[in-house]
Amino acid sequence: MTLPSPAGRFDRFQVLKACRSAFLDQLSTLLRDSRLVSEAAISAMLGGTGRHFDAMQTSQRTGSFEEEAKGLTSSKISLVGDDDLELDIRLDNLCKRLSESTSVQLWKTHLRFVTLLGRPDLPKTNNPVGPQAIVAGLHSLFAAAGASSLDEKFDLLDRIEALLREGLPVIYTNIDSLLDRVGAEAAQPAIIGSGETPRPTVSAPSQPVPPPVASEPATQGVIAQLAGRASKTGTPVASQRLLSQAALDNLMFRLEQLERNQRNSTDFLTATSPKLETLIPGLFAETTEHSAPAMEAVRAQELGVPAATAEGQSIDAVGQFYSAAFADPGLPDTLKLQLAELQVITVRLALKDKTLFSRADHPLRRLIDRIGALCIPLPANADRQHPTFKKIAEVIAQLKGGFGGHSEGIAIAADAVDELLTEQLHEIYGQAAAYLPLLHQLDRRDQAAGDIRRLLETREIDGLPPILQDFFRQHWKRLLEKAWFEEGISGPSWQANARTLSTLLWSFRPKAVGEERQALARELPVVLKSLKAGMEQLQLPAETQAGILDACFELQTRAMRASAGPAEDGLEPAMSLPRPGRNRQMTQGRVEAGDLILHTLDLPDPASGEPPGSLPGQGTWLSVNLEGVDHILCLCHRSPASGRSLLFSPAPRLALAIHPQLLDLRLGDGSIRQFGEPPLFARLLARALAAAG
Repeated sequence: MTLPSPAGRFDRFQVLKACRSAFLDQLSTLLRDSRLVSEAAISAMLGGTGRHFDAMQTSQRTGSFEEEAKGLTSSKISLVGDDDLELDIRLDNLCKRLSESTSVQLWKTHLRFVTLLGRPDLPKTNNPVGPQAIVAGLHSLFAAAGASSLDEKFDLLDRIEALLREGLPVIYTNIDSLLDRVGAEAAQPAIIGSGETPRPTVSAPSQPVPPPVASEPATQGVIAQLAGRASKTGTPVASQRLLSQAALDNLMFRLEQLERNQRNSTDFLTATSPKLETLIPGLFAETTEHSAPAMEAVRAQELGVPAATAEGQSIDAVGQFYSAAFADPGLPDTLKLQLAELQVITVRLALKDKTLFSRADHPLRRLIDRIGALCIPLPANADRQHPTFKKIAEVIAQLKGGFGGHSEGIAIAADAVDELLTEQLHEIYGQAAAYLPLLHQLDRRDQAAGDIRRLLETREIDGLPPILQDFFRQHWKRLLEKAWFEEGISGPSWQANARTLSTLLWSFRPKAVGEERQALARELPVVLKSLKAGMEQLQLPAETQAGILDACFELQTRAMRASAGPAEDGLEPAMSLPRPGRNRQMTQGRVEAGDLILHTLDLPDPASGEPPGSLPGQGTWLSVNLEGVDHILCLCHRSPASGRSLLFSPAPRLALAIHPQLLDLRLGDGSIRQFGEPPLFARLLARALAAAG
């Protein structure tokens, strides 16, 4: 390993002195604020920790752990008292737990001390600020704190351990920042060095091997397939070896650097500074005007991790997943940048959780799905300054700040995005509520159409001449509709128009007896007068009115002359118009009120009955084509009266009402589809698996 020489860049002695002082001061503040031990005990612990710091500055290379362990013979162990041995074991376990809980922060300080001390062979156990320094201070603390018995020491350790686990990461981060400011760069060790000894997979022949859980083969198969190393039979290739803990620490440090470099790169590429092509016209003429920043997926080989290890497979599986995301033409570039921020977090998670790609309820899947759903209504050209993207960025930043490689942090972030999604939908519902009065008008129109249809169905108009069928079903229907909206079916206008229709149709029937003919003679002037008034109100042309009256006179004359024979009943079935069918041609319309426009999609003659029960629910996004343009609309409301759905898009602002039978029909033939199905994670995983072959 080649280390940069610190000479000329900083004073090693002064930096070590400042580092020692900062370390002890922060440890002192942590202990004093907790009020767990006395001032004398704190001073004693700081003294022991400081002596360890000084000793590590001058320590020479020691043998490996195996060489040190060989010197710990049984005769030497026997010289240690039982209580002391039990305490040493307890402190050793504490040291290991502190190392694990602060692994990333501690490893960063270690790599900087490698540079600062000029010691490429510096063991992790010789880190001047490591947990070994804390243990050295605890040895001095016990006597000053009055803990003489083993139980008293254990009780004190229990209380102090929780404090240290919470406070040491912050202290190590501050030490790392101090060393960074003075120019002590972190060394760059290889992930797998010559001194590394991979962890072998050991199985005890005397113990039966438990069978794998049911989901394990599927889990490993997905990872292997994504990593591109599945066998021809689909059985995942077994990992050749696993990484040691030191190599994993190196990997975590590399990932943190990768994340920082990636963030700096995207910040630069998406900064709101003037574009160079606007300053130097023509220089970038051959480039794409809105090209997105290059986003690269992580690869195990580039991180120095052997591809055949379990860790290597997990890293490459994550890389394949994000490659599919970055290459998806349906995702906006800004959303891809947001997903790129999750890549390193996903790698860390995948190294510990092998169910990442197989669990349908995994928190990461939920997080990515919710982010995808949150971005559905956004304009395709929305940039990182859009309020929604800024909120997503805040959630991801909080996740990064508190993420420890566990699913709990991911679940908290997913819950936060869930809250954003709920807020977004409530805002959209609020904007769509302005169109509810217009939807109510459509419902009333549906109710009126139903009452009119039922009235006409009870009258015998199917066998009338075409001109009269058209008149009653098209023109007289308008009079009935106007009366319905003004007064309802119990109002005088509706009753008068319905009575005129009934009397007129009665006048067409044969009148075989004298009394009926006399009744017709009395009613005919009245009904013709009402008919004439209705046609005038409808403003029908004179020739149309004349044709209708002639058809009526002909039928009434036949009725007066008829003698009850079926061929002389005044009706001519052969000349009648067919009854309107239940066709499925879509009709478009609109309802307006002020500056609000509610577009409508209907069936000309929808069937009566209950709306279909399998329609999408509130909050579902639908892709609907209107006049050749696809629109993404949210289902915000469904009328309890008609089942008609109100769809709305905030940008561009568009409101649409669609009849339930038409919605069911169009969902069935695919001309209207649910947008966001399948969810984003499943969609990207399918693309990744397809690309991996």
